Amino acid sequence: MEAATESSKADLLLGQNDNFEVITFYVGPTQYATPVSEVRYIEQDKRKTTRIEVNAKVGAEVTSYQGKTVPIYDLANLMGCEAEYTSNLNLLRILEEQEKEHVEWMDTLESCLRRGDDFMLAREASQCGFGKWYSGFQSEDEQLSDILVNIDSPHKIIHALADSLIMLRDEGEKEKALANFNYERGKTFSKLLSLFKAARDRLENITRPILLYIDTGHKMIAVRLNAISDIMTFDKGDFTDQSDVDDNDLLNNLSFVSGYLENKEDEPPCVLLDWHQFKGTN
Repeated sequence: MEAATESSKADLLLGQNDNFEVITFYVGPTQYATPVSEVRYIEQDKRKTTRIEVNAKVGAEVTSYQGKTVPIYDLANLMGCEAEYTSNLNLLRILEEQEKEHVEWMDTLESCLRRGDDFMLAREASQCGFGKWYSGFQSEDEQLSDILVNIDSPHKIIHALADSLIMLRDEGEKEKALANFNYERGKTFSKLLSLFKAARDRLENITRPILLYIDTGHKMIAVRLNAISDIMTFDKGDFTDQSDVDDNDLLNNLSFVSGYLENKEDEPPCVLLDWHQFKGTN
């Protein structure tokens, strides 16, 4: 009887065929999947939405699908995580702010060289806002990581200018200090700015959230993802029901976590979602 119950549960979710297709995507390092049969439409998340703000992190957001209002749920938020695209947008803001601050840093240094004022901004690369942030940041994106590694050298060279050029000025070599400043601004600082731009461009390329329009059986919803990974085919025998794996109350509260799919080639199991069991957010 129990085997028959599990079989009927799999048939209800996955259909009568021996194999089925799913759309896969990631939240952090975890792979998730939704049956293709539940998905009605996929689009890039570019359209305007309506949002009722509860606080900085909580709100009700809706969009339109075929002339009807549908709610939007962020999968990462449902799983208690920060969405990758949200993290990327925050990183874009940081890079824009730090680029602006370094332009102002250079302008201030030039002014001090010309006017003889004291230079009060950070002279050590590790002490500016970007340097403090940079020392603790790691990216999972290989291309972005490479760009940020390349930023380190010109960033340090620029900050080292303050001591050397102020010293030249104070020794009566103002014109030489300004000539060296202009040379480094055209060479090293231009390289630094181009790397800031390359980092922003990379972030914009990998920050393209997707909306899945899903039929839950009782209403349409839109689920926001950072990106779609793949469309894969599994056998029914690859499916294990969540209740057979773990009776963790916290997982049981995620009613739409149906179970797991066994991946090939020693990859960890994929979490299968059943949106027919989704009850919204509390």
